[in-house]
Amino acid sequence: MPDIKVTPLGAGQDVGRSCILVSIGGKNIMLDCGMHMGYNDDRRFPDFSYVTQNGRLTEFLDCVIISHFHLDHCGALPYMSEMVGYDGPIYMTHPTKAICPILLEDFRKITVDKKGETNFFTSQMIKDCMKKVVPLNLHQTVQVDEELEIKAYYAGHVLGAAMFQIKVGSESVVYTGDYNMTPDRHLGAAWIDKCRPDILISESTYATTIRDSKRCRERDFLKKVHETVERGGKGENESESPHLLLHRVDGESQSLLQALHHLDQSEDPQDLRTKKHV
Repeated sequence: MPDIKVTPLGAGQDVGRSCILVSIGGKNIMLDCGMHMGYNDDRRFPDFSYVTQNGRLTEFLDCVIISHFHLDHCGALPYMSEMVGYDGPIYMTHPTKAICPILLEDFRKITVDKKGETNFFTSQMIKDCMKKVVPLNLHQTVQVDEELEIKAYYAGHVLGAAMFQIKVGSESVVYTGDYNMTPDRHLGAAWIDKCRPDILISESTYATTIRDSKRCRERDFLKKVHETVERGGKGENESESPHLLLHRVDGESQSLLQALHHLDQSEDPQDLRTKKHV
């Protein structure tokens, strides 16, 4: 039986600060490095003291892998690399590398500039952290060293999200991060080669939740938009203010915009049917 050790440094029993330390074949890999949005103190960060009480993390970690750009998976990255101390490679896809620093800087402005919180990373730390990133392509096998190799697979979820297979000799682990098996207008379904890893580490946030299909939710959304437009932008009560649609800027926003575009282009304004994703 392979001697593989899996240690959650965050998100073991809650949503936020996703960070898992995997020890496999004498190698130590950190999977994601997220922040918990529900705390305003050091509890927002993963427990890096488990790795080492003193000194930098570089000598204890062979690499860090980031699955996607959401802050609960990458938000603590500059804190880990620049404040705790890590100089090794950080792997993520090209889209994740492009979007990650934008979200990190935006959250830093809210936390430090507006709220005045301390013990937080700076803009320069974000830039220095991103210099350590090694971008990779989907289905690209990267040889971290002579024994350790990683490969990224399409995860759906958001632009650039990836699942990772980690191999050391004959031992292997698959880490999914957040993934989506239901294609929509913006993204396809997750896909990975047929494999038999020794351990599968899977996202499980909605594992026990049964939700309406995306097609039904999109249809209901478009129907409400159409009804609101017919009322001149007012709510069901004429005294209500005009409606605003607030949504976070990520993959789901693009899906909503594409759905609205489909409604706008429809010859029949009553046609609220959604086209099947191809």
